[in-house]
Amino acid sequence: MSHSAAFPILTWHSIKVLDNTYAGNDPLAFASDLYLLDRLGWTIAPLKQALADLAAGRLRPKTVVLTVDDGSILDFEDFDHPTCGPQRSLFHHLKTFGEDPATDRRHQPHLTAFVIASPDARAELDRTDYMSLNVWPDHWWAAANQSGLLSIESHSWDHNHGSLQKTVQRDNRRGDFRWIDTATECRAEIDQASDYIEQRSGRRPSFLAYPYGQASDYLRREYLPRFGADLGLQAALACDPEPVTVASDPWYLPRYMCGRDWTSPEELESLLQAL
Repeated sequence: MSHSAAFPILTWHSIKVLDNTYAGNDPLAFASDLYLLDRLGWTIAPLKQALADLAAGRLRPKTVVLTVDDGSILDFEDFDHPTCGPQRSLFHHLKTFGEDPATDRRHQPHLTAFVIASPDARAELDRTDYMSLNVWPDHWWAAANQSGLLSIESHSWDHNHGSLQKTVQRDNRRGDFRWIDTATECRAEIDQASDYIEQRSGRRPSFLAYPYGQASDYLRREYLPRFGADLGLQAALACDPEPVTVASDPWYLPRYMCGRDWTSPEELESLLQAL
């Protein structure tokens, strides 16, 4: 496929800090991957810009978009990890990359950050899954939006997360976002999230990333096509590993995921060369 007729979206999870190796530490992998993209001749662009350029037939060859899911503090702020030591945020890695005189000036360094909106859900996940380390605050969202390097977007209200005691899903069936399949649930997960993110970040989300990369047929094919634009949403992202083309469903855009689709610089290089 022509590089000017498609672009890949890559995603990481800054919450993934298991050790200080590429495979076990997404912030470290992200930093490495930035320089790999530069060396291989890819051009980093914001998601909104890449979609507009693709639609207009002016996409720069070898354009790539960067995203991060879940909205942990390590998206934006450095963090002293209790077992792995000090960790630099994705924001600071991207800022360093953009300011590096050895980096090509063709890039528009930008990271789309998809955050879980519900403060109660984030607080509960912090207690149950992350030892009350306060990895999911939202005080940084407005500064991130104002930085020019990050944009805060929606990862739903509560992720219908399997670790929560209760979610908005009508039968409290958790751990799968395909169970969000009624108008009431969609309003709770999508509309409510956009309202809260706008309130806390100063800007209404333009994009949604489905938790687990999953969407019910109702959400994807009926609710968002009907109500998405009125909510301010331009597109929604899933996790099918393929590039975005003009034929891609705007409410189910594909993405590649670090840790699933590549686990080393060599695997990322092979993935990109195959596009």
